[in-house]
Amino acid sequence: MKRFRGYRANPPAEYYDKGTANAPTEAQYEGVVFTDGTLALRWRTAFRSTSLWDSYADFFEVHGHPEYGTIIEWLDE
Repeated sequence: MKRFRGYRANPPAEYYDKGTANAPTEAQYEGVVFTDGTLALRWRTAFRSTSLWDSYADFFEVHGHPEYGTIIEWLDE
């Protein structure tokens, strides 16, 4: 398994007011990629939720947001 955290340096400003984004220094979400490739994601914003994805690629296609400056921090080697 591999654990990770996702940060966003530049989300839209209105996201802070809505509670859908944390400060850039705080993780937006955390997750784990299981040995079979399945990914579990937990949002750490004001509106917490958990979702399951078939793969990291599928998750990142939806939530990667390069325009927000997304950074993935891998916690395990």
